[in-house]
Amino acid sequence: KNNKKNIISICRLVEQKNIFEIFKIAKRLGIFNFIVLGDGYLLEEARVYLKNNNIKNVYLLGNTIDIFKYLYKSELFLSTSLYEGHPISILEAMSIGLPIVASKVTGNIDTIKSGFSGYLYRLGDINQASYFIEKIIKNNNLKLNFSRNSFSTHRKLFTTNKMKNSYISLYKRYS
Repeated sequence: KNNKKNIISICRLVEQKNIFEIFKIAKRLGIFNFIVLGDGYLLEEARVYLKNNNIKNVYLLGNTIDIFKYLYKSELFLSTSLYEGHPISILEAMSIGLPIVASKVTGNIDTIKSGFSGYLYRLGDINQASYFIEKIIKNNNLKLNFSRNSFSTHRKLFTTNKMKNSYISLYKRYS
């Protein structure tokens, strides 16, 4: 509802997802909206944190059925997780070609190639994460390249059929 560009995160509001790091990044980058989709036991604590720290550019929208409505209106996907298994929300963002900025942790490092489909930042390094977000959004050529690479990586490695066939092959090999 304003003219700011949107950064999106989709995650459960739990400790693993490290949502307070999103808020610290958002405070540093007040020129952007930070959209957070998801719910969890940290929701009320998150609301209190945002109010107490006067952070007005974060929108906690809860669970939604149509996440793609929000993904398509976003410029970039942000993940601040402490660790991941197989980061489905990142794959959803990649499926429409969003550039990614994500913490350099297990799961994310297996999905994102830093400098190709986005950037991996050092966990806890708010300055580095903020720098990468601004760098992508302010450089349209870089954003476009990351977008194409994100989309093509998803198509090459992570479509449903590719994942299904990989799992079947893995099960056959070890059964």
